[in-house]
Amino acid sequence: MRKKIYIVDDHPLVVDALRNLISQSQDLNCIGNSDNVEKALEDIEKLQPDLVLVDIQLKQNQNGLQLLKKLRAAHPNLSVIILSMLTDDTFVDRAFKLGAMGYVFKEDTTTQVIEAIQIVLQGDYFVSSSQATRLLGHLYRNSQKEERDPIDKLSNRELEVFLMFGDGMPVKDIASNMNLASSTIETLRSRIKSKLNIQDNEKLIRVAVEWKFSNPKISN
Repeated sequence: MRKKIYIVDDHPLVVDALRNLISQSQDLNCIGNSDNVEKALEDIEKLQPDLVLVDIQLKQNQNGLQLLKKLRAAHPNLSVIILSMLTDDTFVDRAFKLGAMGYVFKEDTTTQVIEAIQIVLQGDYFVSSSQATRLLGHLYRNSQKEERDPIDKLSNRELEVFLMFGDGMPVKDIASNMNLASSTIETLRSRIKSKLNIQDNEKLIRVAVEWKFSNPKISN
């Protein structure tokens, strides 16, 4: 039987390209796709795919890492591959820690996507050769550090809020995008400031903007 693949991505051209690519494989079948976390969870529960391809950046400031975490809780045996433009080690590390079995850069060749799917379906992890070199270097550098990069101390939700501050969004807009109370965002902001050793809100915004500026691929 052909293995069932489900795609979570909010870029129609990317989805079309992936569906066409998967359809050319004799042992794979794309059974559906969505562009948001809620529909993805609903479809995956109903369709029971063998593997899910997930983009980190989704519509309405939704995050593929959120979906990955929820999938790990609801479907612990489901294979997940992250497919993203984000090459920053912070996101690669978090994806694997949350249970992803592969991380494919969208700039990689299409053949690597199919290779990644086939390898992960066999129960192994997939890392492209260029990515493997970077990750090994990153792991080595981390092993030599006595302290982590302060950004790495942020939880996934805190990182989301931090990135939105980097977009210049006020607390009420962040709360609306995340479906949380403004008081919750303020609490998260306080935690972020504490972890980053920042005393005031203005400096937090400057740090967030500077961090996003130094990681341009994080912005859509």
